Amino acid sequence: MSNHIANEPLQENSHNHSAAGHIRIADIYREQYAHFRSMNDILYKIPPLFTVALGGLWYFAVSQLKSDPVVAAVIFLFCVIMSIAFINIMGRFGRAFNGYLNNLNKLDGEFRVTLKPSSLPSTVKTIQLLLWVSAIVSIIGAGHAIRMQPLHSTPASVDQASKP
Repeated sequence: MSNHIANEPLQENSHNHSAAGHIRIADIYREQYAHFRSMNDILYKIPPLFTVALGGLWYFAVSQLKSDPVVAAVIFLFCVIMSIAFINIMGRFGRAFNGYLNNLNKLDGEFRVTLKPSSLPSTVKTIQLLLWVSAIVSIIGAGHAIRMQPLHSTPASVDQASKP
């Protein structure tokens, strides 16, 4: 944090309730940095959670392919829904994360540390890309499970009764 921020004057609270309603820019900076640090920590904990959820469901779906392809297809389709939901979650997380990062960069001024602009995709975009791949793999798995389902099954007793 630069000396410029530490020496900023008090800012009026919009509610103007009391003297305690005055906020220093330095306090805002510290609070936003704490949120950013927490979100950065969470950012690297999210992919393993997605992996465990989707991987566990894929394992169960594959284990059901021969015995119950309909259940396998439903599980794979649920994985598609989960992947799309996770993509949305990462998008919202990325927007909030970038909001904090942009505010901190403004306050840091010439001392900011940033990777923007970059020719490489961000961590959030990379995770979203992998989730799209997950959704596609899940769609392929559901299609495979549906193809394994016989079109019509006739009970063995009907087959035996129709033989002369």
